[in-house]
Amino acid sequence: MTLKSLGLATDIMVLGDRSYLEEREDRYVLRTPEEPDFWFGNMIIYREDVIEPAKQIETFKAEFPDAKHTTIGWDVPNMEGGDRLAYFSNLGFKTDQCDVLVLSGTLAPAGSTSNFTIRPLSTDEDWEKATDLQGIIGVETGNNADGYYDYIKTRMIACRRLTEEGRGVWLGAFSGDELAGDLGIYANKDIARFQAVETRPSYRRQGVCAALVTAGVQWAQSRFPNTKTVIVADEDSAAGRIYRRCGFEMKEQLLAVYRGPENAES
Repeated sequence: MTLKSLGLATDIMVLGDRSYLEEREDRYVLRTPEEPDFWFGNMIIYREDVIEPAKQIETFKAEFPDAKHTTIGWDVPNMEGGDRLAYFSNLGFKTDQCDVLVLSGTLAPAGSTSNFTIRPLSTDEDWEKATDLQGIIGVETGNNADGYYDYIKTRMIACRRLTEEGRGVWLGAFSGDELAGDLGIYANKDIARFQAVETRPSYRRQGVCAALVTAGVQWAQSRFPNTKTVIVADEDSAAGRIYRRCGFEMKEQLLAVYRGPENAES
């Protein structure tokens, strides 16, 4: 099967054999059985630009009867939601509108590493620090602390397993013993995809994000010189502007809606 959206296709590439995609007449069903609380790893994806909120919510419930969340996406690059998403919003759904960016031409290195040591995570302590930082950022961006830390622990165990299988690397920017920022990047000969680029609040505006992205691109290209490097950022975000300064250009926008258990209907 061939997905139209580069963003979705690279999402699924990164998930690898931990997830599988089922085909239906009008949609795909993405499942990640080992991570049932991974909202964007357990979702339905419609093939066409069709928004039928009540029907689509019921379809999700039928496909995932035990799920505590609801996530619905569309394999339609640059799809416009607009007022058509009002029904979802009224039921507590949030809109996830992302910019899918691709490195065009040569990387423009950005960010100074003089105050930081950038290296792959290697020890249990390294991974614990990265898990903690990912949890801090997740809560900062609005996730419920009670459930999010459990989710991110499971998520990072899976990410570590992928790096140990040789499919990618997770990089940390260290200031002494403190982890200032981290990211993952997974690659093959065709595609390299960044994951979870985060900077600790106290280290923002110091070039950490740009330096990590630069190191990630260099890592991927050293192994696969012709790989296409992809990164996803929230629509018109500060992170997206950093990526553009590094040489990434807009490829498409990707649309989804989601609702966590705290917003679910009783």
